[in-house]
Amino acid sequence: MKKLRDMLFIFGCVTTCVLFVTALYITIFWPQAVLGVEILWQILSVSFLCSVVNVFFLEREAGRRGMLIFHILRYVLTNAIVLVCGFLFEWFYVDNLPMVLAMVLSIAVVYVIVSVAAWKHEKQQAALMNERLAAYQRDGQ
Repeated sequence: MKKLRDMLFIFGCVTTCVLFVTALYITIFWPQAVLGVEILWQILSVSFLCSVVNVFFLEREAGRRGMLIFHILRYVLTNAIVLVCGFLFEWFYVDNLPMVLAMVLSIAVVYVIVSVAAWKHEKQQAALMNERLAAYQRDGQ
């Protein structure tokens, strides 16, 4: 149940950030674009895939070096998902360097925002669990 809650939290964060970045990206590169409903399904699909990857790596416990490796792997997988899907969905043109760089920068910004949000969420959850444990121990004695 916790994994599902964590995934839904991350999915909400990722989707919100991606919608914002998509609006900004389209405004910059395709200001006259007329979009179909498929863009919404594409955004939801990519957000879901990224959320699954993020939750998988959030559940891992490791030392400092292991966590660094997990962050790097998670970032690389997130980049791969977004860039491959973006290419397949024709969100950018591979031969247009500013578009590709904007995608890479967007991925980095969303990654940082979601990572910080997930870290704060986990920190709040841990504090709440500790508070409840302390109350349970007080009431039990």
